[in-house]
Amino acid sequence: MTIAVPADTFTKIRLAHRWYPVSVTHHDLPLVGLPKDLIGSTIVQITDVHCGYGDTDPVYTWLEKEVNKINPAAMLFTGDYVDDHYKGPGYPLSPLLSRLSCNRPALAVYGNHDHRRGLMEAASGLREAQIRVLVNESAELIPGLWAAGVDDMYEGKPDLPRALSLLPSDRTSLLLSHNPSAIENVASNNVVVFSGHTHGAQMRLPFPSPEVVCRIHLRCNQVMGWYNNDHARLYISRGIGVTGWPPIRIACPAELAVFHLSNASESFNTRSIGKPVR
Repeated sequence: MTIAVPADTFTKIRLAHRWYPVSVTHHDLPLVGLPKDLIGSTIVQITDVHCGYGDTDPVYTWLEKEVNKINPAAMLFTGDYVDDHYKGPGYPLSPLLSRLSCNRPALAVYGNHDHRRGLMEAASGLREAQIRVLVNESAELIPGLWAAGVDDMYEGKPDLPRALSLLPSDRTSLLLSHNPSAIENVASNNVVVFSGHTHGAQMRLPFPSPEVVCRIHLRCNQVMGWYNNDHARLYISRGIGVTGWPPIRIACPAELAVFHLSNASESFNTRSIGKPVR
């Protein structure tokens, strides 16, 4: 069953010294075994906020407004919440996370920047916002829809077999992995992987190409959007924030990804969605 989804939207937000491009993308997400009462429901993915860097605070007002407008059934957070350049006190993202996840089921995983900064602050901030962090484990996100979360593929201690071990075998489950390279190791699993990390290359220039930037700088072969690997699917969001220098986006708007749930048949063909993993 295909769900009619809204068109993507695009705008620019005025920051202190520049305009910042942002978009809301909408996706039909067919899942085998989806309960009838979840058909048409939405979940949103938020990733790579990189709070405390790039003067992107005005983007958070836009993000909160869009999430409240969508009013999703659940939320997925896929890492890099506070940038490792941030040297200020406390965990500056806690108030925003609390407002975003208020009264909504929410799961999260850690990203490489969270590990570099030290996980104690990230764990405390996410716990304060009532967001459950999955570290190589699984949980029922909402009744009838399961998700697993794996630790960061390079900075953490990932254990994919353990993360996936308790997922139900009769339906499609979700897998949160900050780094998209997890898709290369789950071909036999009926999962949809949600990742960030790449920022879509952040600055999409003719040279070096986004593929080269992600392969050399980030050690992953995927850039943005949909990919497939046998039974598994992957979506890479471009994320909310920026990192590195210069802290700008070129031809690569920040992204709030919205997924509209629909029911797929048992013979659903994942190969028809996205690019194949190489």
